[in-house]
Amino acid sequence: MLAMVRARRAWVYVLSLAALVVPAGGIAYLGAVSYGNERGAVSAQNERLRQAALAVATRTARAVEDALDQIERAVAQGGRPPAPLARYWFWIDAAQQLRVPRPAPAGGDLGGGLERGGGCAGRLEDCVQELSTRQARLARLHAAARAEAAGSWLEARRQYTGLTGFADTGPAALLGLARVLIRLGDGRAPSVLAEVSERGRRLGDRSFDGVPARLAAATLEAEAAGPGAPGALLDVAGDVLAGKYAVAPVIRLGVLRYLASRLPGELAPAQAERRARLDDQIAELRGEARAAAGLADDLPEIARTATPAWRGRTAAREPARTLIYRRRGDGGVIGFAVDAPMLEAAAQADGAAGLDVASHARPLVLPSGTSPGPALRLIQQVPLGAALPHLSVALVNPASDPDPLDEVIRERSRRHVIYTSALAIALGLGLLAMIRGAARARELAQLKSDFVSTVSHELKTPLTSIRMFAEMLEQGVARGDPEKAARYHGVIVKESQRLGLLIANLLDYAQIEKGTRRYTPTREAIGPVARHAVATFETLLDPAGEGRNPLAVAVSGEAMRAEVEVDRDVVVGAVLNLLANAAKYGGPGQPIEVAVDADAAAAWIGVRDHGPGIPAGEQARIFREFYRAPDAYRSGVEGTGLGLALVKRHIEALGGTVEVASTVGDGATFTIRLPRAAVPEAL
Repeated sequence: MLAMVRARRAWVYVLSLAALVVPAGGIAYLGAVSYGNERGAVSAQNERLRQAALAVATRTARAVEDALDQIERAVAQGGRPPAPLARYWFWIDAAQQLRVPRPAPAGGDLGGGLERGGGCAGRLEDCVQELSTRQARLARLHAAARAEAAGSWLEARRQYTGLTGFADTGPAALLGLARVLIRLGDGRAPSVLAEVSERGRRLGDRSFDGVPARLAAATLEAEAAGPGAPGALLDVAGDVLAGKYAVAPVIRLGVLRYLASRLPGELAPAQAERRARLDDQIAELRGEARAAAGLADDLPEIARTATPAWRGRTAAREPARTLIYRRRGDGGVIGFAVDAPMLEAAAQADGAAGLDVASHARPLVLPSGTSPGPALRLIQQVPLGAALPHLSVALVNPASDPDPLDEVIRERSRRHVIYTSALAIALGLGLLAMIRGAARARELAQLKSDFVSTVSHELKTPLTSIRMFAEMLEQGVARGDPEKAARYHGVIVKESQRLGLLIANLLDYAQIEKGTRRYTPTREAIGPVARHAVATFETLLDPAGEGRNPLAVAVSGEAMRAEVEVDRDVVVGAVLNLLANAAKYGGPGQPIEVAVDADAAAAWIGVRDHGPGIPAGEQARIFREFYRAPDAYRSGVEGTGLGLALVKRHIEALGGTVEVASTVGDGATFTIRLPRAAVPEAL
């Protein structure tokens, strides 16, 4: 027994030492590798961010390739490329002429003004005088135009009227006079318009300030038709859009905008639809005019540097704009103009791959060597590619959001804190285990001392009684008194049984501790086993003794039939222990109740006493080896503290359980619960 106690104490010391050494070693290891791991994590995160930025750059290059391919198909099929990236596209044909956006059409006298008039074929003095006269008439024509612009309609009419008869100022003066008469509502306006139309036909394709005379005449005629006939203005606009008049894109746009401004607000459905198409054409022409003008300075360089592989360069007039282009198989060039937001939108068009490196991360296209503003955090920046050396792509997120690099460090720190905290808790638990082990060792030492003292006393008491009554019989004290002799013999037998039970308990516990206890299960009905245990206990009681505990046994019919697979002697011994405890702690004369019952799953034997009861805090401890509750010590009831421990060990070894239910002042009930044996199958 003492060897088992010492072995258990040794294991407690070993486990307590391990609980200290393992966490301490873990903390030291974490501290040693923390620095290296953190550097590795930072490097890995930087590489992850770089790969994410490269993925965005690759997506952007793929979007550029797709846009150029769509432009190639649009040129071949005569349509428009659908890709948003190719919205502002251009096409230079094999003759190095800009085809898209449409430039100023060829042909026509777009530069010659009607003001220049004819030449001079006379003497030099006559030519000088004629030139001077012409200059004076031109000055008067400009004065009339200023009066018209200022709303001085009568003055403008007077000036224009005096200039209509001359060849050099006549067409312009007639146009101005027609406009003024229309404004004044003068009845002579139709005749003036007729003369304008006649002169327009005679002048052919000659123009005035870039506007063909025929177009000016047609415009005035449509305007003279009045607000009630908007179809005339729409017809002129349709002719302009159809290319009937050879005008530059900028002039065409100005004429169309003027015609649109003269249309009334309320139109018939068909005319409203034509007006909507006119507005769309105006918007398109405005874009084409601007695009053509913007490309003018870049066309020679684009034609010179274009190759089958696409490339990009900064636009000459707009540094924020990039021209991307490549040479076609027929020698022409296709391309498009983009800005940074368009490239950024293309980078995100195929999904969010690469943008999950940080919260609210997004791509930003920047000129190479520049950084985002202070409101944005630069996560990673890489070149956009060899074809666009002047641009780079940067992954950014708001400066108010967490830095992904800091987040990695914080995550590592959190992980280290968790590990260290867990090891520190383990270390604390180890210290607690060591303290509890020391306390347990001290308790075991005390229990050992108490056990030795108790066992010595428990062994000595029956031996003393046996020896005393045997000597009295030997000396003849009961000679001639058969009743006294029988009582002495009864005491000797009772104390011998008590001594045998004590020795049996000690031997049982030793075998259980060493693992050598063997059980021989047999199929037994629980009711007869319980009755046998009660009958055995009654034989141990002094028939004539005072304070005998009355026994009440209740065995149900189900219990008489319920069979269990148990070692009969072990169960009988367990019930005897419970009955002995009930007699000791219940008090002299207090009844002991035994209830035996069963259900479909288990059978049980309950032993109830009417003693002081067991406090709730002690009910789990009373099954520990050598442990006796403080109330048991104070009551003076003798015991070794092994009875309940043996009952628990034996019953659990047989697959059952031992339960206690007690209320202080109302006794205690101990219940042995065993599983029912399976019903054998019928043959």
